[in-house]
Amino acid sequence: MASSEWEEVKRLAADFQRIQLTSAVQKLSERNCIEIVNKLIELKLIEVIYTLDGKEYLTPAQLSKEIHDELIYHGGRINLVDLQQILGVDFAHIEAKANELIKHERSLHLVLGQLVTRDYMDRLSEDINDQLQEAGQVTIAELTKSHDLPASFLSEMIEARLGTIVQGQMDVYDQGVFFTQAFIDRHTAQIRGAFSAITKPTPVITILNQFKFPEKLFFGCLQKLVDKGRLNGSIIGGRQDKAVYVPDLYAKTQNEWVDSFHAQNGYLEYDALARLGITDAKPYIKRRFKAENLLFLSSCCVGSQLRDRVEASIDEALSTGSWIDVTPLLPSSFTVDDIQQLLQQCMKGRGKSGARILCKTVVCSEAFLSESRTLFDQLMTQKAEKDAKNAPQLLLQVDKKAVAAVRGAEGKKDRKDERRNKAASGGGSSGNKGGGQGISREVKTKKVKKNRGRDVDDKEEEDISASRGHQSDELPFMSVEEIEDVLSKSLPDCPEELHSELAEDLYRPLHRAYQDIAKSVFMSATGSSDSSTRRKNRGEIQDKINGLLNNVRLFDKGVRQFLGRDEDLENQLSKYLIRTLCTDITNLLLSAVTSENLMSEVDPTTLNVETRAGILVKLKDELRTPLTKLHSSLNGKDLGEFLSSLERACESNKCDIMLKKLDKKKERQLVFNHRQALREQLQNETDPAMALHLAAVLAFQNSTQCMLHAPGKLVPQLISFLQTHLASTNYSLLLRYQGLVQKHLGLSRDRDQPSDNKSPTMDGNKAEEALSDVATQLELLLPDVKEIALAKKNANAAVET
Repeated sequence: MASSEWEEVKRLAADFQRIQLTSAVQKLSERNCIEIVNKLIELKLIEVIYTLDGKEYLTPAQLSKEIHDELIYHGGRINLVDLQQILGVDFAHIEAKANELIKHERSLHLVLGQLVTRDYMDRLSEDINDQLQEAGQVTIAELTKSHDLPASFLSEMIEARLGTIVQGQMDVYDQGVFFTQAFIDRHTAQIRGAFSAITKPTPVITILNQFKFPEKLFFGCLQKLVDKGRLNGSIIGGRQDKAVYVPDLYAKTQNEWVDSFHAQNGYLEYDALARLGITDAKPYIKRRFKAENLLFLSSCCVGSQLRDRVEASIDEALSTGSWIDVTPLLPSSFTVDDIQQLLQQCMKGRGKSGARILCKTVVCSEAFLSESRTLFDQLMTQKAEKDAKNAPQLLLQVDKKAVAAVRGAEGKKDRKDERRNKAASGGGSSGNKGGGQGISREVKTKKVKKNRGRDVDDKEEEDISASRGHQSDELPFMSVEEIEDVLSKSLPDCPEELHSELAEDLYRPLHRAYQDIAKSVFMSATGSSDSSTRRKNRGEIQDKINGLLNNVRLFDKGVRQFLGRDEDLENQLSKYLIRTLCTDITNLLLSAVTSENLMSEVDPTTLNVETRAGILVKLKDELRTPLTKLHSSLNGKDLGEFLSSLERACESNKCDIMLKKLDKKKERQLVFNHRQALREQLQNETDPAMALHLAAVLAFQNSTQCMLHAPGKLVPQLISFLQTHLASTNYSLLLRYQGLVQKHLGLSRDRDQPSDNKSPTMDGNKAEEALSDVATQLELLLPDVKEIALAKKNANAAVET
């Protein structure tokens, strides 16, 4: 292309707006024109936008100009989709340019994909104003449908032009509604006229529906008329459907009736106020009588005048030691619940704590109740003397219902715990093999333990159910009907309802008092035990308790050796100690208390959870409380709790058992005697399981100089503890011997099982051979195991690494 042609193209590019390729340069072909334009774009001499057909180019400035032209042509509002079709440019360019225009020109707005000018908004506001002046009100919802614009945009547009283009005002309760002042004045006058004619309480919604007032405007105008005093009345019950208009004339008459009724009668009924048209009676009364101290009951409220009259009558009855029924003092409209609430309020004063409310309306003084009870004193003594002669054995029976109640709070105890209670202390006292047998028993019963527990639970539930179906074995005094007959004869002035309820109220106290009187008569009739014999028995029991308590203290030192090392083993040893020796102490103490207080001899070895509970419910309160805590501590694993409960129970004002402290000299002697007993028992022992148990306990005492009371099932954990206290060879021997004992017990168990349950992996001959081989190894190693524990000095060598 010649230089003159290039200069011509550059000159055209300077004035370039929208140009067709065929007419860009008339002297050039279309292909050359395209090449020239592309070259100008590449040299950034011009910026163009392609049309959709690709035959035209236009600059961004030209696009802006054409958008403005189309806006003017379409009256100031045009859709961007329509612009795209008119200008033939891609929608993305149209949208980008529209967003750019509204950023720089405040007169333009983009609303729902439409460009809107300020002139259009002014013209639209003029049209809305014409509509408002004609109809008196317009709503944003109607304008949104008619003009296809969002409610927020229209609301903001109209609100900005209120007082200028739009001559009206916005509803303060609903910002989507606009009124003219004339419209408001016209409806305000109609509302004022309608409500001025009302003479009784009327629901506001009724007037609204009858006169078809605009709901958006109605409540605001009505509230303003009431607040300014243009309407002589008030609105109660809130807004909308529940609002009620009450004229001042009616309210004045209503208030006068309420004040007069309250002044004359001293109370107000809620139903009477409801009949007057007062729907919310309690709030109304509170507002009306703010200064008075009113008591609100179920169906009415009571003033201080009526309340003072009732309190004066009650005080008079209490001072004279009689009773009073307040029903005649109160209006007949008072319900039983009202009277009961009023009496509860009146009985809160001082000096009325001993009085009782019976039959919900009768107040009985403490003196009257005491007098009613004394009517039976002579009858109880006469009946006790008769029962002491005819049925003395009933005085010592156990109330099974009370036992079941006590046991329900303590939980159930299985046969394993009962077995532990009968086991010997520590597995080390002479002649006692309970600890060693525990190993084999644990293994043998492991698979049937769950079934046994279920059987025990079922048996206990049957016992409790049976006890519920039987009457208590305690001596009966009188039935409720018999007590009522005595009261009706002795107190003829009282109403029958009072006799009935007073009899039910006295039944249990008289029953309990009769048990004490019957026991006292029985003891007087049979005579007490010889004092010297009782002192001797108490001394023997005191020595036994102190002996067991010393063992518990020494065994507790052994348990503390595991403190910080094996918490689970420590808890199991503490629990076992409580289940055995501590239970024996409790049984001895309860046996002594039973002998002295219940005049019944009880063998301590036969006591269990049920019998202990039965004894506790028969004791007096000063003995029952500490002994119940001692009994409950047997179910835990805290030895300190048991010891503290034992000290409180043995105080001089309770069981009067002197607990002696253990001195160092006696402690050493007891530890030495225990060791010698263990040694003697181990030397004569031939059972492998028992020998392993004794050897482990004795080795522990030799290593720590502390006695230990442990069950057979804890021997493996005890041997693991001794690993750091024994030579490696001795520890390995004990560990090997433990494995042989467990294997021997397992083979013995398989042999004793029925043929259907035997393991199919070994026939009978091989099982017998294996059992014989294990027994032979146990017999050969038994002397070496005994030697480890019987050696005078243990080789406390460190474990070889």
